[in-house]
Amino acid sequence: MELNSPQSELKNRIKKWWDDPTQDYDGFIGHGVNSEIEKELWGNEILHLLRYIQNPKILDIGSGTGFLALLLARMGCEITAVDWSMTMMQKAKEKAKAAQIPIQFKVQDAEDLTFQDASFDAVVSRHVLWTLSNPSKAVREWVRVTKPGGFVITDIPRIGSHSGKHHYGDGLGEQLPLGNGAEPEEIATIFKEAGLSDVNIKIMEKQKEQHRKTILIYGEKR
Repeated sequence: MELNSPQSELKNRIKKWWDDPTQDYDGFIGHGVNSEIEKELWGNEILHLLRYIQNPKILDIGSGTGFLALLLARMGCEITAVDWSMTMMQKAKEKAKAAQIPIQFKVQDAEDLTFQDASFDAVVSRHVLWTLSNPSKAVREWVRVTKPGGFVITDIPRIGSHSGKHHYGDGLGEQLPLGNGAEPEEIATIFKEAGLSDVNIKIMEKQKEQHRKTILIYGEKR
């Protein structure tokens, strides 16, 4: 990608937004950081998929302030958490240190990871896919670093949720490929084209009264 290309400029604007220290991500409506429902949905689904793996190695993409990383680490998973926002990573590190939970944190781009192929039993991402300038490229990267037999697990708001506009405003949010959410079939196609099979879709029923109806989607790397 050229340094001054439109996509590069878009990514720089997105990164600048997330790096803004005034952003109170944990306080955003619907992020479920303190929600027992959210913990149950994510924790149970991921552990069920990885139930035959002892101490699974999981990569948490776009970890933000560490909600999912901390949740899974408490459940016995070995977690590496990445986010391209230094501000977010610092908040996550502080939480992990306070809780005395060992998590490896790295600042990385979700679309261009530095990990070797087949490094993790699973790659998870929560509230990330719609924020990306090239979600298809990102999913291909996630598949690359997943071990055969492992899973890629993510979520996306249903179409019409206006997630990009909700966070970034009209000018930036409208430029994101999935900034307005997506239908399940669209994400399933992205997953399959990236090399995942047995793609499954689950509507998070317990979230229907929240501001976004969320799709949980996962696929296996063969």
